[in-house]
Amino acid sequence: MIVIGVTGSLASGKSEVARILQTQGAHVLDADLAAKEVIRKGKPVYRAVLKLFGREYLAPNGQIDRKKLARHVFDEPKELDKLNTLIHPAVIVDFIREIYSAKRRKGVLVLDVPLLFESKMRNLADVTVVVSARLPVMIARAKKKGVPENLARKILSSQWPLKKKERLADFVIQNNGSKPELKKKVLEVLAKIKSNHNRLS
Repeated sequence: MIVIGVTGSLASGKSEVARILQTQGAHVLDADLAAKEVIRKGKPVYRAVLKLFGREYLAPNGQIDRKKLARHVFDEPKELDKLNTLIHPAVIVDFIREIYSAKRRKGVLVLDVPLLFESKMRNLADVTVVVSARLPVMIARAKKKGVPENLARKILSSQWPLKKKERLADFVIQNNGSKPELKKKVLEVLAKIKSNHNRLS
């Protein structure tokens, strides 16, 4: 089993890369989905978030209002650090469990993680891929997804600069063009990863 860590910045296209890899037979673990799961009502992290941030961040259905909480923490970097301290360890434990199970099988396992380097989750991957894009492109994509420009800029400023991530990555995919162009690049990188893996096996 090859474990590939895929990361980038907001709207750089990392999840699209993960989807392309999934079409090639890879199993994908999505950190955003895992983060949503660990703060569901009744989970230990759910209770910790309420204790730390207050019940004002509860939605009418009893779940945490993730959008309201996001607006708060991206306005206050120290608050974001507190939230990440609660969420990241729980996500890492879930991922380790999945990776351990998957290691017994052949194929490719993709870790789709926005903060792969920031959260030290790169240590869970055999190889890392950074999906990069120009700032105006990412802002435009974020707005198209319904993220206001001011919030998009706050989220991007809270993440490591792409150039820093690129220096740490095994592979960098520039994603400023069309989806067919991106797919071609992804398949080229996948072929190289598999070739390197087979040579070392």
